[in-house]
Amino acid sequence: MQPTATTEISIPAECLELTHSIIDYRDDRGWIPWAWAVLARAGEVPAAMTDEDPDYPTHLVTLAALGHLFELFQEIVAGGDADQEPSGELVGEERPEITTIELARYCEREDVYDRQEPETGAGLAREAIRSRASELQHRLHELVGGGRLFTSLYVTGGHGHEVEDTDEQSLPELTLTDDTFDAHLDLVVNEDLTSDKQRTYAWLEGDLDLG
Repeated sequence: MQPTATTEISIPAECLELTHSIIDYRDDRGWIPWAWAVLARAGEVPAAMTDEDPDYPTHLVTLAALGHLFELFQEIVAGGDADQEPSGELVGEERPEITTIELARYCEREDVYDRQEPETGAGLAREAIRSRASELQHRLHELVGGGRLFTSLYVTGGHGHEVEDTDEQSLPELTLTDDTFDAHLDLVVNEDLTSDKQRTYAWLEGDLDLG
């Protein structure tokens, strides 16, 4: 599919709210929906996410993992490491949470185990999110390339003078296409190459283990 192809997506507001509640960084500019649209075009997730879908537990873990990936990037580019623990607050008796049984089935299918707290839903959820975030980091890199992925996360995190000094009207409109952030790509990737930016880029590329 062409980079300019737009995918209309539908993510329940309560699912996005749950995702935002378990990360320390606000995704006010909509990186998570953008990344979801990229994955939807690749057939990785449905364009319309519903809690009636039999694969809803998988999709909720994916959504939470996108939030965790966003959080890790913002932490690293600010000078930290990729050792941020994901929240395990996905388990509950009512939607948008998933039940302990649903989570256990997901983890069994995906071969995910929690060796620190094997008897707790929160421990399993943390391990599931951590594992899925790593998969998504590599998959998104494959789908849009390192420069685009880095730029999308950098711009939506509001880092750097090349973003902060830009008039609000010229910030990328989230049309949910692969090339949404391309107007900033050259400035973000090639200008003001701080050590934190280079370090984060190497981590995103998989060339640096900061976990």
